[in-house]
Amino acid sequence: MSVKTAGSKAYSLLMFGVVSILAGVLVAGLGVPFAALAAGATRAGAATLKEVPANLAVPDQYEASTMYLSDGSVLATFFDENRQYVTLDQISPEMQTAQIAIEDHRFYEHGAVDLQSVVRAALGNAAGGGISGGGSTLTQQYVKQVRLQMCNGDTACVEDAQAPSMNRKILEMRYAIALENTLTKDEILERYLNIAYYGDGAYGVQAAARHYFNTDASQLTVAQAAMLAGLVQNPSQTDPVNNLDGALARRQAVLAAQVRYQGMPQSVADEAAAEGFDASQVQTLGNGCQGTRYPFICDYASRVLLSDQMSVFGDTVEARRDVLNRAGLKITLSIDPSLQDTAQNVISSVVGPEDAAIAVADTVENATGRILAMAQSRPVMGDGPGETAWNYSVSYDMGGADGYLFGSTFKTWTAAAAIQQGHFPDSTYYNVQKTQNWRGQWFRGCGDERFQLGEAYSTTNAVPGQDSGSFNMVTGMMWSVNNYWVSLERDIGVCQAVDMARRAGVEISQPVEGEASLDDFDYVPSFTLGAAKVTPLSMAVGYGTFGNRGVRCNSIILDSVYDRNGAEVPVPSADCQQTIDPTVADGVNYVLNRTHVSGLSSPTYINNGIDQASKTGTSDNSASSSAFVGYTPDISTSVVVAGDNMSAAWQNTPEQSRNVMTTPLTPLNGRGLSSYAQIGAGALWKPIMQEAMDGMPQSKFTKWVAPASTSTTTSTPTNR
Repeated sequence: MSVKTAGSKAYSLLMFGVVSILAGVLVAGLGVPFAALAAGATRAGAATLKEVPANLAVPDQYEASTMYLSDGSVLATFFDENRQYVTLDQISPEMQTAQIAIEDHRFYEHGAVDLQSVVRAALGNAAGGGISGGGSTLTQQYVKQVRLQMCNGDTACVEDAQAPSMNRKILEMRYAIALENTLTKDEILERYLNIAYYGDGAYGVQAAARHYFNTDASQLTVAQAAMLAGLVQNPSQTDPVNNLDGALARRQAVLAAQVRYQGMPQSVADEAAAEGFDASQVQTLGNGCQGTRYPFICDYASRVLLSDQMSVFGDTVEARRDVLNRAGLKITLSIDPSLQDTAQNVISSVVGPEDAAIAVADTVENATGRILAMAQSRPVMGDGPGETAWNYSVSYDMGGADGYLFGSTFKTWTAAAAIQQGHFPDSTYYNVQKTQNWRGQWFRGCGDERFQLGEAYSTTNAVPGQDSGSFNMVTGMMWSVNNYWVSLERDIGVCQAVDMARRAGVEISQPVEGEASLDDFDYVPSFTLGAAKVTPLSMAVGYGTFGNRGVRCNSIILDSVYDRNGAEVPVPSADCQQTIDPTVADGVNYVLNRTHVSGLSSPTYINNGIDQASKTGTSDNSASSSAFVGYTPDISTSVVVAGDNMSAAWQNTPEQSRNVMTTPLTPLNGRGLSSYAQIGAGALWKPIMQEAMDGMPQSKFTKWVAPASTSTTTSTPTNR
């Protein structure tokens, strides 16, 4: 197909002069006193031309952004206009010729302005007594679409860009002439086919092909192309979804134009006209996260994209949202859909969406911080029964709720602080009673500071047969001996245990009852028993830090972002840092591995040659939650089943009777979690980790070796 350009600058000036004269003819057609109007129109046209630049600054066309999962499948799209830009060689010849036939059949034969059409339109306007339009070339139509896009929804601007006025026509002609001096006909056609609105929310030919026919623009047939080409003139009245008869009639007009102007054989046109429209192929493209496969994952990723972490997109949320909805980004998430589906199925098989309990599971990759799965028992975003607006995995400012109590899993932070101070896991003993009252005891605070507990505080060991006597760090963790860990915390310092949790990456969801951060627990002896409400995702990160030998990697969900041109956009880093001494981490891994293999966690052990470590946790004798966090050298998963404080069923249960282990659960036919597995949340952790570890190498923890310079420590409870 040959391309004829407008030619030289001289030609352009001549052309514009001719057009200006013809504009007078159009004005004369209005049927008003010529002398008065012609002069006015000339002055108005001149004023208009003085106020605008000679060339049209064409912005990038709005393009939908697409969010993908790690396997390349599409999770969501975001757009102000549903458009996927394609080059001309990605658009079928049938579509190109159909659009030209119905909109501007002499497109490749004339310049920016078709004088024949202008004269014909002028005569028609004169006969009709007004400016009814007509005479616009495809280039002029493209100019009009660009001007509309530049309005960015401003009503006055849109009205001006569509006004049946002489000024608008002159302006479009001027811009069209300038465009054809810089762009080829093929380039203009490509841009037109991508900017045109094809009805029913489809902008551009690729989106239209996908929407109406579930195909690509490159595969459009004669019949399909003719139908799409016909929509542009009046899309609200001729799209086949809402007005099939109008769409078919308009298709016939396009085919007739192709026969008349392009020499299409009548038999080909007749065959295309006989094709029906298959409504079953219509694809409705969702906009945003609601209704997607994983709405809360999508929402969390969107919040990251709109946050200050992505300031590369702009200084404000509004600016960043414009980029997300208009810039044609290709966004790939870290989520493994196979693992995500497993985690969701496991959660949903035990806790129903309308139950008084909720369940949450998160899996991260230790050495990268990549979030592999994020599941919850209410997976549907909404305000209906069993639906929620909260992402239970994350912090409040990222769409989360108020965090959850992870109970005895916090003993790990005390163990880490003790090992750092030179206490050996196998030889740091305390002789404890089943129940102990800590009032009047002196606890180490921050630094060398000590504080005396002035209020009554009693703790009880809960495991029968392992509730009194002498324990070390290993046996104290294996049997979750509360009084052992309060004793150790008393001596090594509450503040030091809190600091270990902070270093590992644990975070509180939001201020709850005055608690703004972990710092609020520096002088709270119940910290080692899980007094702080934290996010499940951060607990997976925290335990993963030990699996990664003390290198903490912040959780990330964005694997990559590319712009419309294929250039990579920087995404938030995991910012992996050595926050805990490797030897300390090795010591913790040693303790929690023994716990996992031989202690309370042992029912969750997976015999696959991969080292594992874990800790159980309950709060208030399982009244509020059952938690489990376990990990390998490569991955970490946290699971919590907790009472929903917003649930009417939970609120209507007397506080003294609340027990998440015995709360009726719909998938268990009204039985509680304890009837499913005494290990509680650990029973959910195991099948999730089995899937996560499938195909992984048989990784091992680094063997813990006690520092030679540190002597063995034996301790007994003391009062000061």
